[in-house]
Amino acid sequence: MSKSKLLFLTCCEAGQANIQLSVINKLQQLHGDQLEIILCSTEKLQRRCPDGVTFRKIEGKGMIQHFLEKWDDSDVENGKRGGLLKHLFTPPGFIGAIRLAFSITSIMHAETPEEYVNYAQQCEAVIEDVDPGFIVCDSVFEPGRDAIMKSGRKYILLSPNTFKDLASAQQGKDVFKWPCPGTGYPFPVPWYLKPLNTIGFIFFAKWLLKYDPRHKLFNKVRNAAGFKGNLPLYQPKASLGTNFLCVSHPKVEIPGKLPEWLTCCGPILLPVKSLDTFDMELYKWVMKRPTVLIVLGTHYRTSREFAENMLISIRILLEKRKDVQVLWKLQKYGHFDLTESLGEDRDDRLRIVDWLKPDPLAILKTGNVVCFVNHGGSNSYHEGLATGTPQILMPAWIDCYDFAGRVNYFNNGVWGNAKAAPGISQPEFTKALFKVVGATPNAPEAVKMRARCKELADIVTENGKREGSTVAAKQIWEELQVELAKKK
Repeated sequence: MSKSKLLFLTCCEAGQANIQLSVINKLQQLHGDQLEIILCSTEKLQRRCPDGVTFRKIEGKGMIQHFLEKWDDSDVENGKRGGLLKHLFTPPGFIGAIRLAFSITSIMHAETPEEYVNYAQQCEAVIEDVDPGFIVCDSVFEPGRDAIMKSGRKYILLSPNTFKDLASAQQGKDVFKWPCPGTGYPFPVPWYLKPLNTIGFIFFAKWLLKYDPRHKLFNKVRNAAGFKGNLPLYQPKASLGTNFLCVSHPKVEIPGKLPEWLTCCGPILLPVKSLDTFDMELYKWVMKRPTVLIVLGTHYRTSREFAENMLISIRILLEKRKDVQVLWKLQKYGHFDLTESLGEDRDDRLRIVDWLKPDPLAILKTGNVVCFVNHGGSNSYHEGLATGTPQILMPAWIDCYDFAGRVNYFNNGVWGNAKAAPGISQPEFTKALFKVVGATPNAPEAVKMRARCKELADIVTENGKREGSTVAAKQIWEELQVELAKKK
């Protein structure tokens, strides 16, 4: 019996591709003998293509690579951020949201419109050649979405974003109860911030859809090549005639109206080897003491000033809590050395590495991480949520501020740079560490937060019985069967 063809189209960046790879793994487990899975992306993702999956390469660069190549690195040797990196790092609040509106198209599409069309046309060619029974597409991979819509084929969109990110248009006037993107405003929005929050929402939508010159330019070139309407991200979701899958869990989400086309699967996590089978030496070290894990994201580069302030806070914590240790994945922006700052009293309780061989999720799953310091990306946040790990979020841009607001709302962590973002205040970060880790092993506030995190993890995993990847794979499989039945 011939196998059904299922095509995945995705950005190559880990933040987008991880959930695609997770769902592919689950489909292989559940229906591997009935499926021929094809993964299509740019070359960077090829090395991560799972066994048994055919990779179709798109010639070109990933979204982040396009952006990185435009950075002004004039101050990189001193660990200071150049012009376009400052363009990416926006402060929270009303002004930050307005800046974000002005720059979002340039951030999402640093390539030229002609390069974009070339990517979409390559996706068209792959779709035509593969002739899949059904397609799964990363919601942010707009060239792929354009190609699918032009082909008229059935598909589903898989997103690492949340219900709040995807369903704002379905809330009507109630959307103004939600924090405007990029503001980091708390939920519920306090009365004194409501006017600015409302203006932010309105400006964001009006600017992007009517006035943004880069959006207009892309649409002009796209439309001339046969790709209709606005960029896919800005097309009304209810009119697309397709469903969305996202990583939110309906019981641990900002309150709102859930549209019928959106399925909240819960955290969709990569399958990872247990740490003891992957790196026994690191496993033994992590299990020695309660561990603080610091990982600020794949694309976050830490400046000298930021790193030195963070190190001071870490040393204060380690001095107070002799029973705690810290594992810090430090990706530097520029070239600098923290040796002098470490001092003579450095011991085995602090490990600073530029890369971690195991996935951070494998470390979280040991159950011995008492605090997960991360940048507030969706994958990191949901890994912390699903493993019941208290978090300190240190956001610097866009949706990361939204997750910082979430930890405050759900009480599963602390926004560690609320006053200093996108930078750091050493006193503020130190305070956050002691709130989450505790000045003593049984500090009441830290104990209460750990219990709350365990409670939320039990909800989103249904006491270990629910995997977001399984929910997503089930719906994809069902929609594939519907399409195959139509063709009989």
